[in-house]
Amino acid sequence: MWRTYFMVVVLLSSIFNARAAVPAYRPTDPNHVVLAVGDAAMQTRVTRLRSAAEATGADADVAEYVQVLIALGRQTGIERYFGHAEAALANRRNTSPQLQVLRAEVLQYRHDFAGAEQVLTAVLARAPRNVAARLMRAQLRVQLGKADAARPDCVALTTLVDVLTSTTCLAQAHGQSNLPHAYSMLSAALQTQHSIPSVRSWAAGIAAEFAARLGDSGTAEQWHRQAVQLDADNHYPRIAYADWLLSRGRRDQALRIASQGHSSADQLRRVLAEGDGRSAAAKQLQLAWAEARQRGERGQLRDQARFELSVLRDAPRAHGTALDNFSDRRDPEDALLLAATAVAVNDQAALHQVRQWQVQRSYRDVRLDRYWVAQR
Repeated sequence: MWRTYFMVVVLLSSIFNARAAVPAYRPTDPNHVVLAVGDAAMQTRVTRLRSAAEATGADADVAEYVQVLIALGRQTGIERYFGHAEAALANRRNTSPQLQVLRAEVLQYRHDFAGAEQVLTAVLARAPRNVAARLMRAQLRVQLGKADAARPDCVALTTLVDVLTSTTCLAQAHGQSNLPHAYSMLSAALQTQHSIPSVRSWAAGIAAEFAARLGDSGTAEQWHRQAVQLDADNHYPRIAYADWLLSRGRRDQALRIASQGHSSADQLRRVLAEGDGRSAAAKQLQLAWAEARQRGERGQLRDQARFELSVLRDAPRAHGTALDNFSDRRDPEDALLLAATAVAVNDQAALHQVRQWQVQRSYRDVRLDRYWVAQR
């Protein structure tokens, strides 16, 4: 299935990798040490960059520190990196375009797409050739269902980036209303154009989503595998592939893929694959979600609904959570999840709500279409 059971469209360039929307961890201690990833050299680098940023307060030093934190967060899926990035950017309003783009990246990670779009629009008014801002705003507008508004940003990128990057951006914008054309365009670019591995991984992940929406499961799996192979250390291609395997009922394979990572997203997929709501990992997830609710956070609702439906097998409870989630977040994966729970409890009103969402967005997806066929 698409991205997180369904997974949000990701943005990727030489700076920006794929994305998921999880509430940011906000450390109360500003001296809290960032968790080491990989080896001591990485920990040393993070500590050095943080010290430089705190000592000088210069935009360039803060930007370098925040970029590393965001890159680690994207690669590992560990929320605390975004929390540290958010803390480093706090109270820095009149800053360089570079820092503003990084602020938008953190907002996007927290699923505040509208806020991120506003920041990026201000950046582009000052620096219209800012590649990162242009690409991210296009991605956000696609995510918000504003493909027509995203297209000019993608066109503007054609003179600023490599062909595969700009073509993938355009394919996403066209994918809302003309999916076969978008998929053909992207497939051809992947076969003929060169780029760095992370960009090719991003493009392959989008191609996997398009193939799944068209009902071509075999090709979707090929693209998912390619995305993982091209960027093996990246968190997001891995969980996207695990989600797709789960959607096909291939739990053992999904478990093997998810076991390669250590983030909360990997943990969720391991629990979904194992299907044991009494395991220590399952209890840990439920505790984390309960704590998030107490803090007033709602970003966990999608994962919680998936768990309630697939692991607890409590369709009414999952449907209530999915409805609550859909009131905030209306991404394709949220629509698919709500449709699944609505069918499970025979809630025709909720199915109509999803159908309206699909029509309004001109969103083509055979996985949604099957629900309407089943209801005839």
